[in-house]
Amino acid sequence: MAFRERVFPTWVKLTRLNRRAMRKSTDRGRLMQTGTLICGAMGLDTDLSYVYQLFALMLCILIAARLSLKIQVPDVSIRRQLPRYATAGEPFDYAITVINEGARVERDLSIADNPRVVPPTIEQFERSREPGEETRNAYDRWIGWHRFIWLQRLNTGINIKPAKVPDINIRGSEAAILSATPLRRGAVNLESTTILHPDPFGLNYGIIDFDNREQLLVLPKRYPISKRFEFTGGRHFQPGGVNSTWSIGESDEFVSLRDYRDGDPIRKIHWASSARRDKPVVKEFQDEFFVRQALVVDSFEQEPAIFEEVISVAASFLTAFDNSDSLMDLHFMAERPETITAGRGFAQTSQQLEALAVLQQTRQATNALNEMLIERSRLMSGCLFVFAGMDSARLELIKAVENQGVGTEIFVLKQPGDQTPMRSDFHVLNLDNVEEGLQAL
Repeated sequence: MAFRERVFPTWVKLTRLNRRAMRKSTDRGRLMQTGTLICGAMGLDTDLSYVYQLFALMLCILIAARLSLKIQVPDVSIRRQLPRYATAGEPFDYAITVINEGARVERDLSIADNPRVVPPTIEQFERSREPGEETRNAYDRWIGWHRFIWLQRLNTGINIKPAKVPDINIRGSEAAILSATPLRRGAVNLESTTILHPDPFGLNYGIIDFDNREQLLVLPKRYPISKRFEFTGGRHFQPGGVNSTWSIGESDEFVSLRDYRDGDPIRKIHWASSARRDKPVVKEFQDEFFVRQALVVDSFEQEPAIFEEVISVAASFLTAFDNSDSLMDLHFMAERPETITAGRGFAQTSQQLEALAVLQQTRQATNALNEMLIERSRLMSGCLFVFAGMDSARLELIKAVENQGVGTEIFVLKQPGDQTPMRSDFHVLNLDNVEEGLQAL
């Protein structure tokens, strides 16, 4: 532990220095530098070989190439166009516009976007395991360098490939298309953008950094759900009827006409009938019954890998259910019980996915969530649970809803080899084939 705590800061510095060093030289330049070192070593004895002359020539070329980068520095500015969302594991393209503000055509430029590098903590390093780490040799496993690099990439959250910039005319602009792959859900912070311009020999790159801070929200990975799976439940009375599900105006179901009574709002008067009968007549409405589903996500403390799959499965169900004519309540435990409702007149499904994207595990007890589910059970047409494993606390959550007469569907994710007994009506998803399990419903 003490050894790793001491070397951690060194590893962070090494990764940052290596990224900048790799950008300063082209492949041709690195080959030239290697050749120069070899010639220098072989030409130490000037009496035995004339290789030292080649070394001197190559060294002069390298110095001249490096100095030439200071002569003509591109005068450019940049503007990034990020999408609103990305999805974990799914590559996407976005554009960065490069604007030429100088007095010459800019050619052979390259561009790189730089996310904020987030190194792992020593606690995260100790409790995590790199996929396939067991296949590495004993020394690599003890040092842990490969695990450190894997965790740092995962924490950083995105892999962005550099791109070439088309030639830019004087006072013109061109869009460079960059390809990126999000590595995890949640917020990804982009810190800066780098323009690379080559020297006349094509050996080195000059670096121009722009402070270009922006945040991208990465939604959870989602799986296709079998179309055979149906979870609707019955239609339940909702207090306030359709009024509560429309953001503007009233949309109660029209029932009949009746005589005006003191206190009736003027907007409900049916003017045509009132004119025919020569006395006020009002329209009468009744509240509507409709489907209101609930999805409960297990955010209680668990293995990180299982928790990520719980989030992905929950997100898959949110996008699979059509809530255009119904409501979907997303329930989870954060610092306190939280509910986000999507459907007509409420939030959109994208807002529920945003909440899942940033949801973290909690150590809170289940009591508060139990109480909230019992209180809201009278509104539920049905309730779907997504759990990581099964224990007494999670069974209490299920019973809290089922005891109120609400139909349930329970999905349980488990590690391969987990022999915990499950109810026969549970949908058990093995961690190594979650997608296949959802498609087989």
